[in-house]
Amino acid sequence: MTDTEQIKTFVSKYYHYLGINKQQEITRLLFEIAKRERIDYIKVTESLPKPPARFSRIKDYLLERRYPSLTKSRQGIRPSFFDITIDPELKVDFTLKPPIQPKNIFIEESVAHTEMVKRVTTHFPESNVEIIKTYKEHVGKRRFGIVDYNKRRENFYLVREDYDFFKKCPCSSNSVFCGYFVVNLGSGCPYECSYCVLQDYINSPGIILPANIEDFFAAFKNLGRDIRCGSCELTDSLAFDHITGYSPLIVEFFRHYPKTLYELKTKSDNIDLLTSVPGARNIIVSWSLNPQKIVETVEHFTAPLAQRLEAAQRCTACGYRVAFHFDPIIYYQGWEADYEALVDMAFHAVDGENVAWVSLGTLRMTPRLKKIIENRFPDNTILDEEFLAGHDGKLRYPKETRRSIYKNMTSWIRKRCKNVRIYLCMEEKSMRLE
Repeated sequence: MTDTEQIKTFVSKYYHYLGINKQQEITRLLFEIAKRERIDYIKVTESLPKPPARFSRIKDYLLERRYPSLTKSRQGIRPSFFDITIDPELKVDFTLKPPIQPKNIFIEESVAHTEMVKRVTTHFPESNVEIIKTYKEHVGKRRFGIVDYNKRRENFYLVREDYDFFKKCPCSSNSVFCGYFVVNLGSGCPYECSYCVLQDYINSPGIILPANIEDFFAAFKNLGRDIRCGSCELTDSLAFDHITGYSPLIVEFFRHYPKTLYELKTKSDNIDLLTSVPGARNIIVSWSLNPQKIVETVEHFTAPLAQRLEAAQRCTACGYRVAFHFDPIIYYQGWEADYEALVDMAFHAVDGENVAWVSLGTLRMTPRLKKIIENRFPDNTILDEEFLAGHDGKLRYPKETRRSIYKNMTSWIRKRCKNVRIYLCMEEKSMRLE
């Protein structure tokens, strides 16, 4: 990994006549080119226009080298040139898969008597248990950063949820609304996916699990209508299921509301409790899927692809329907062969009649999330492709790249299942499936 401070020192000395913002742009481009090409930044500087070259000449050269295909197609390039600082202390230690074993369990006094709390404390007899008045009072107004996020598995908070029961999916600005309602039965995930939005979103020192699921059921009754919903916005729907014991309760409750679709979305194979009860066709168990090479290098601690598909088979055998989310699709050289094979594997494992829907989405991130990924996963390769600011300000692959991905994925899926519903997730309204 290139030392960013060395690049900054070089730029400030070599291009001292340029302003701080221009030096920052040069620094970031040098860093990204060196990382993308797997060379030392000094090798990049050898071809730079020499001082006192105008900034426009320097930038044009660096942009052409960092964004070769976009430059060739003469597309406008609007990258993010925010400052770059890599702190080695923030890097994720994912050499060994850590067990889910919290050091501390904090319990709000209002839920201390619940069955879920008894189940969790019994599951972790060696954890320190502390009764607190409320989570809000316990954490105060402190802001939590990446260091806290890296240690989130150490602290569990068992709380009473009073407000955030069913809410409309927060689709990106100007994106197609998916009509989904989010059920927040947890905040925080034990997995370490390099691209995960939770790194940028969650401000918490631990994993938060509501202990009052009966209030979620009551809130649904008060809605007075059927919806499509799921518990997958702020956590993995099944990663903690063996701890909370919630999936059988969810199945039995929504079995009585057959027109409501409840989705359990996961990257795990943690389905033993779920398959301990008869399935219901309105309970959709879904998996986010990527080729195994992406699972191994990007989706750390998650279940291998083969185990996810085996779990999907087991769920359909129990009477559930499943769904597949090819999201985020990661673009790289040779992606077509890997993703076509992935589609074949998914529909070989599960008959199309048992697939409720398929979603497609490509890698996207806020500029702030990009900076977090650089720090937590400094050896990543997913940031090396060409990204532009999209319709919602998020960094995305160029439109033509995304359009090609969706066209190919749709074609491969239709070859295996002609009638399954396919939709785009977090995409702009002008991006239509053919």
